[in-house]
Amino acid sequence: YKIEGDIQSSPRVCLSSFRQDIYHQANDSNNKKYPTYEIVDESQDSLLTYVIHKESFPLKNTEMSVRYHFSRDTESAIEEVRWQEAWDEASIPPPSKKLSRVQTFRGAWLFSPKANGNTQAVNTVQFDPKKMPHWLVNRMVVKFLVEGLDNIRVMTTKQS
Repeated sequence: YKIEGDIQSSPRVCLSSFRQDIYHQANDSNNKKYPTYEIVDESQDSLLTYVIHKESFPLKNTEMSVRYHFSRDTESAIEEVRWQEAWDEASIPPPSKKLSRVQTFRGAWLFSPKANGNTQAVNTVQFDPKKMPHWLVNRMVVKFLVEGLDNIRVMTTKQS
C-alpha cells in the first residue's frame, strides 16, 4: 500500500514531526484511547515500540512490536524513517491470548525536498492481515495512510 502527497514544510521538520507524534502518543498520560504506544528502547537513530490497536468486533485487538530506523542523506536532504516488526528484540511482553499478534508490519516514510521549499512525502506499508477480511483490510489501510499524511501536514504547521 502506498500514498504520496505534498507537505508545506522541509523534510527535516516532517521527519521530526513523525517522531514527535510517537513520543506524544507514548507519553500522553491522558490518552486512554487506542492505539497505545510504549517506547521500549531508543537511540539517536531508532525507536523500539510496543503498540496495541483496538480492532472492530468480532476481531481481537492487535499488538505490534515495531523498530523504527531514522536516517538523513545530507547531500540530497532526503529524510527517511523505515520500520519493521521486532518480536525478537528484548523487553517485549510474551504473547497474550487476548491480543492478536501482527507478525509482519513494515513500511517507510520518505521525505524529499522540492524546488519550491515543500516536501514530497511517500508512505508505504506492508503487513500480513492473517485472517482479516480483504474488504476490511483495504478500508483500514487506506484510512491509516490518509490519516498519516494529514497528521504530518497538521504537525508540521505546528512546528514551523
